[in-house]
This record gives sequence, C-alpha cells and structure tokens, in this order.
Amino acid sequence: MDSINRQVAVIKPKSPYIQWINSLPGSTDPVSIDELKDDCTAILLPHFDTEQESLNFLKKNFRSIFENELFGWHTDEEDWPKKISFRLFKEWFEIELHTEVIDFGKGPIIIEKY
Repeated sequence: MDSINRQVAVIKPKSPYIQWINSLPGSTDPVSIDELKDDCTAILLPHFDTEQESLNFLKKNFRSIFENELFGWHTDEEDWPKKISFRLFKEWFEIELHTEVIDFGKGPIIIEKY
C-alpha cells in the first residue's frame, strides 16, 4: 500500500440540488437526498497543508465540478441555474475534505480523459 500526494474532496448533494433535479422537465419519479448520498462524487485534489488552501483551490475550480454534477442529471444547459457561483455551489453541495489518500490497488493507476 502506498500514500499518494493527493487529497480527496467528496461532493455531497444538499436539498437545493435535489429540488432542482426533481423540478427538471420530464421528472416523474422524485429523487431523495438519501439516494444520492449513497454514491457521491469524489475528486482528487493536490495535497495542501491547510483546509483554507484546499477551499481556495476549490473556489478557483468549482465551476467544472458544479457543471459535472449538473451534466450528470441534465445535459440541457438551458435548464441549469443562470448564475453559477461558488456561493450557489456551497448551497447545493457539502464539501467533505480528506487529506490522507492510501492506494490499496495493485498495478498502475490508469488515467482516462473525462
């Protein structure tokens, strides 16, 4: 097992995100917050010494994370929030930071373009 020079940000949905999902055109079966919290997006970040440095990085890079979460449910950007901001991102998602990342996998890590 190896420690890697990364940390993890887990992006957990909050009620406003669930409300947006359930308000989308064609939504028939409501989604619950419990359903989405079972399998959240985890993002590897550079390793930082303080939580504030991590949050500063997220503040600079939140848009692509936010858009990824929106796109995962609805690809028509016309139905996305009109003003995407870091404040809105924090209203819609909880950010859980973990600084220790241990690799228990065997073999090389394979990186695929997303």
